[in-house]
Amino acid sequence: MNVLMISMDYPPSVGGIAAHVFELSNALKSLGCEVSVATLKLNKEQKNEEVVDGIKIYRFDLKFIGLFYGYQINNFVKKLLIKNSFNIIHIHGIRPLEFYNIKSIPLVYTNHTSGYLKRIKKGGYRISLLKRLFSKPKLFLAPSEELLNVPFKINAKKVFISNGVISNKFTRKEDVRKRLRNELGIKDNEKLGIVTRRMVWKNGVNFLALATEYINNKNLKLLFIGDGEQFEEVKSILEKHFKNRFILLGPKKHDDIIDYYSAADLSILPSLMEATSISGLEAMAASLPLVGTNVGGIPVIIKDGENGFLCESQNPEDLALKIDKLLNSDIIEMGKKSKEMVDIHFDWIEIAKETLKEYKAIL
Repeated sequence: MNVLMISMDYPPSVGGIAAHVFELSNALKSLGCEVSVATLKLNKEQKNEEVVDGIKIYRFDLKFIGLFYGYQINNFVKKLLIKNSFNIIHIHGIRPLEFYNIKSIPLVYTNHTSGYLKRIKKGGYRISLLKRLFSKPKLFLAPSEELLNVPFKINAKKVFISNGVISNKFTRKEDVRKRLRNELGIKDNEKLGIVTRRMVWKNGVNFLALATEYINNKNLKLLFIGDGEQFEEVKSILEKHFKNRFILLGPKKHDDIIDYYSAADLSILPSLMEATSISGLEAMAASLPLVGTNVGGIPVIIKDGENGFLCESQNPEDLALKIDKLLNSDIIEMGKKSKEMVDIHFDWIEIAKETLKEYKAIL
């Protein structure tokens, strides 16, 4: 099968959508598909066309304001169709869907973003816009039941398919653990919680910062990887409540984050909105237990009391309580359960097989 992915986000861009499109594309390639990706050109150094690890990459430039982006993407894709014969076109994110009008090839859409949930909550004209956009796909996928819940009728088949992870990429390495903990100044008796989240509203990192006022365990330190509009706010709160017990590494490329999971003892997902969190799955693949909010797709990956604990969203005291509860539990055994769950249910090859089955069903 010849598949064209369309996404504004693709490595070296970071984030959940970029990781999803990259891993799904590579897993489909492993299953024998020919995969191309149309994505945004980030800088002049990037080539307009190239093949990377067997994936054909086509990069588009966008001019003027966002209102015209969808129109430009649609025209770019039409030009690709002159020289390529695709069986499926798979769009990720709303922007490329806006002006899409290609009817000769079945369209698959994955509803990734929390922006969708904000639109639904605000209502009004946004509902009419979504009705128009969602009338285009033949297959409507989402990595959480929450994102699959469309409050109006659509003709597309709706299917929940979770995010995934390449488990062996994140397997804990003891030599790396010792080296990084030494570099970070983490003592043997200290526990390190890792937070690999952009510091934006939907990820709730500010609520974790507020929770540090209520954490009782004195041996916990926190490692934050990511930046965003709340960076200074989070830093200020941590300086007040968790002074000398946190590390802010700022943004890092995805491949540079991997080793830090080995250095950690637990992962924290304080999200306000979330699909099946890729960073959560990566932490699980590194044998880490988790504390996460009971929203979106997080309960799909955190089984309360088995591989971690769920807490209330936007509730710093409950988040602190569950972090302390985890630290008083057998985190080694819970981490083993995380690894087992990932290997059985969230391997990208299995996710790709499910996706390919749904592709074939609409052809």
